[in-house]
Amino acid sequence: MAAEELPSEFDVVILGTGLAESVVAAAFSRVGQRVLHLDRRSYYAANWASFTFNALLTWIQEHHEESQPEEVQDWSSLLEEGEELIYLLNRDSASITNLQVFCYASEEDEEEEAPDTTGEDQGGDDEVKETPETESTDSKKEEKKQKPEETTAGEEEEEVQASQTEGEEPTTAAGQSQSEPTRKKISFAHLVKEGRRFNIDLVSKLMYSRGSLVDLLIKSNVSRYAEFKNVTRILTYRGGKVEQVPCSRADVFASRQLSVVEKRKLMRFLTSCVEETEEQRAYNGRPYLEFLCDQQLGDNLQHFLLHSIAMVTEDTPTEEGLASTRHFLRSLGRYGNTPFLFPVYGLGEIPQCFCRMCAVFGGIYCLRHSVSCLLLDKDTNRCKAVIDSRGQRISCSHFVVEDGFIGADWKREATPTRFLSRAVLITDRSILPSDSDQQVSMVTVPPIAAGCPAVKMVELCPSTMTCMPGTYLVHLTCQSAGSAYHDLSPVVTRMFRTPESHDQESSPTLLWCLYFNMADGSGLEGEGHDLPNNVYLCSGPDAGLGHEHAVRQAQAIFQKILPDEEFCPPAPNPEDIVYDGENNSSSTPGDGETLEGEKEKEETLEGEVEKEEKVEGEVEKEEKMEGEVEKEE
Repeated sequence: MAAEELPSEFDVVILGTGLAESVVAAAFSRVGQRVLHLDRRSYYAANWASFTFNALLTWIQEHHEESQPEEVQDWSSLLEEGEELIYLLNRDSASITNLQVFCYASEEDEEEEAPDTTGEDQGGDDEVKETPETESTDSKKEEKKQKPEETTAGEEEEEVQASQTEGEEPTTAAGQSQSEPTRKKISFAHLVKEGRRFNIDLVSKLMYSRGSLVDLLIKSNVSRYAEFKNVTRILTYRGGKVEQVPCSRADVFASRQLSVVEKRKLMRFLTSCVEETEEQRAYNGRPYLEFLCDQQLGDNLQHFLLHSIAMVTEDTPTEEGLASTRHFLRSLGRYGNTPFLFPVYGLGEIPQCFCRMCAVFGGIYCLRHSVSCLLLDKDTNRCKAVIDSRGQRISCSHFVVEDGFIGADWKREATPTRFLSRAVLITDRSILPSDSDQQVSMVTVPPIAAGCPAVKMVELCPSTMTCMPGTYLVHLTCQSAGSAYHDLSPVVTRMFRTPESHDQESSPTLLWCLYFNMADGSGLEGEGHDLPNNVYLCSGPDAGLGHEHAVRQAQAIFQKILPDEEFCPPAPNPEDIVYDGENNSSSTPGDGETLEGEKEKEETLEGEVEKEEKVEGEVEKEEKMEGEVEKEE
């Protein structure tokens, strides 16, 4: 929608299309609020977005290029008496840092027989600092290759068939040819050619089956806009090997890793964790590992419970460890043998689903459109209006904004930003091959050395529609101790075959890798900022595996503004919706419009009369039935 078409007044203006902002937009629109939802980016979901491989290369290049500071335009001419002008940031450049890209796939096709120790590293083997410059050239090459890739669906099928005849990688079933020694390695050119088959998330999370996000999707009927797959297995990295974690009752008794005694101990412990006991309260404030040791559990069970079920560290307090364990157990069995779901086509679909719901109930969306400044009432310290990037004054009752648009001078205390370390890998096979090639795996990697962070890994197969057939997409996430490359490259070289790896012939081959740091949204709270009374802050993705933080944040904002309204009530069935005549223009309606409105009113009244007659008819039928029953008695 063009700027000149925007109405001049809204109940809520929202800047940013991340998950929390999108849920807030859907909730307000659903209860009848007038919502304007803007984003300066050309895509939805902000740091929650999903990209094709080609789009991701463009996104990387944009972050490497130094953006010229935009001129701050003077909008003081739009001020009214008693108003103050406050400018917002034009660019969120601090939330993504330290991007480094490595390409281990060859430029041209090679035979699989050759060992993958001579793959070309586009960023240099050890020269990590040179990777940004090299990736810029890769992205320029990619742009040239991207133009002929914009073909019709029929041409795309012909290209896929051509690649099959060339023997590059069959696409009939994911990983089908992994056991065939005659296949060729996947080249970088092949990744670019099939780039639209990828949907690569900037953030790596899973959905707990009984988590707040799944409950909200079901309650609001937003779940109908997306599809989901079960995470099929929980894995852990231990002693240089990847093992499957028994978490359900069936898995425990089928496991060959545990003795009969260990199976009984594990089942007894999991049963005792369902409800809180006095014995458990006695360990409050003490390490969870200490509690597990006192339960007479062996090293095997302690490792599984600490790292793969509770997914906490050894120093985590017992009450937090038990709460995480209960959350895991409550979600088991609702949709499968694991507690997790993953959306088909990537996590970027979820914010877009809520945006779709907002639009259905009248919300207005504008991408590549931002808010330049706020107009504050000096007396009440409230935001009266906003001025968009094209100079239009838009009045609003409330303003919700992504934290990246707020300057550091709004913070009450200068606290350092916490970061997450992220890695995105494209590999040629699963980290733990099995009979099925459609495994979606959650992998926990305990600290591999003292001082190293614990790493959460999610491996996605082609059936999730996030990678091309014959490849796997792997996401790694941990709390940052340094740069993402520093934190995660030791895990990557241990678990995958790269030129830096040693004795990893049986491991999956790494084809392409991206490292970057992302701001941790869990450390940001609106109360720590000097904001106007009706301005609310949303943070980006947090370090948690689930989505509880974003949903809780959205619900808190909604309840502050509309405490008496229900948060995201179910959408009505289409046949129950009564469409009244609406008139959005400010001009006086003509005679034709008035007549149409009167006709609609008459039709509505006739419909109500018919409903009343039907109700009366049903009452008479019931009375007749009661009379017949009395006669029979």
